[in-house]
Amino acid sequence: MKTILMPTDGSEPAVKALDVALDLACQHEANVRLMHVLLRDKEAEELLRLPDVGAAGDNVMGELESLAKCPKEPLTAEELMANVVKRPAPEPLLRLLGIQVLNAAQKRAADRGIEADVLDLADGEPAQAIVAAAEATSADAIVLGTRGLRNIDVLTFGSVSQEVCRAAPCTCVAVH
Repeated sequence: MKTILMPTDGSEPAVKALDVALDLACQHEANVRLMHVLLRDKEAEELLRLPDVGAAGDNVMGELESLAKCPKEPLTAEELMANVVKRPAPEPLLRLLGIQVLNAAQKRAADRGIEADVLDLADGEPAQAIVAAAEATSADAIVLGTRGLRNIDVLTFGSVSQEVCRAAPCTCVAVH
């Protein structure tokens, strides 16, 4: 195992997965590549639950809090399952959050004495972006969390992790 791809959304399961990826990197003397796919499918309330969101700055927090306070219609069951976002965060805000998530992950790696490369922010459908990054980096393994930030994710294995495990050209480690 030479290259480990570690996609992170900054959620608690992703932080746990990062620790597993770093352990594997130490054991196998592997390179770690960190990636983040813009969180376009998340509501402001979900983004506010990111463990390190405060480090993104007061402007980011203020904008997220404003978005979260805006009234919205309740989601139907179909919309909930389809990850419909009624109040999307603007792209510049999502990019700032992505940079913060990657910086926090890179710092966590550095604190363990591991130099982790950071890939450019990805956009699009998360599972497809992760599989494409695995192919582009010739990753030997992908280590990812099994659930993200959505409330519905606590009830499932996580559709992104399932799709990645099915489609990836390499070993996948899904961390709960």
